[in-house]
Amino acid sequence: MLERIALVAVLAVGGCSTLMVDPLEQLRTDNKAKVEKLAVGMTRMEVESVMGNARAGGGLPEVLFGRVQYLQARNPMREESLTGMDGAEYLVLFYYTDVRQRDDKITDDELTPVVLRDGKVAGIGYPFLGARVPKYRALQ
Repeated sequence: MLERIALVAVLAVGGCSTLMVDPLEQLRTDNKAKVEKLAVGMTRMEVESVMGNARAGGGLPEVLFGRVQYLQARNPMREESLTGMDGAEYLVLFYYTDVRQRDDKITDDELTPVVLRDGKVAGIGYPFLGARVPKYRALQ
């Protein structure tokens, strides 16, 4: 009986949103700090070492504590191979760093691109990517 009371108390306290850190917010905060540590010339392996492979959202703890979290984020959120206007091949790793609208979607403007060319960081952010790939120009 005492175990049941303890379990109910833990679940009740855990349900208080002020006591629980939003895992997606924590991932965004961590990613922003980590992106600042990246530098032009780093290899993909170095980027992945700094950024890690964290995941957030959509897990059982959010459901148990009364917070159904449908969004799931991971590092990198996605990657894309692109050909720039200069004819160069780029690999872009996108990391979740911002929230523009709380709408159960993670959109491009909420991601920070890390652009690699020949296996090394050539630039970071939409100003760099948009100058080379027209489809991302609007996000500069």
